Amino acid sequence: MPIYEFECQCCHHRFERLILPSEDGNPPCPKCNHPDTRKLMSACSNVTLKIPAGYGGGAKSSGCAPAG
Repeated sequence: MPIYEFECQCCHHRFERLILPSEDGNPPCPKCNHPDTRKLMSACSNVTLKIPAGYGGGAKSSGCAPAG
């Protein structure tokens, strides 16, 4: 289930929310409870994959840079 970043159109508070497949629409702002929020385009994040030693050790992926 993806975590999305939202911004309130009233107070401009930014927040993240785990969105379940059964949820419709954007969540209200947790700061001011205003219902008008918009989903933001999130930047790539650094992800560290933790793999048990028997499966090749730990691998790191930046999420944005091509592997090389």
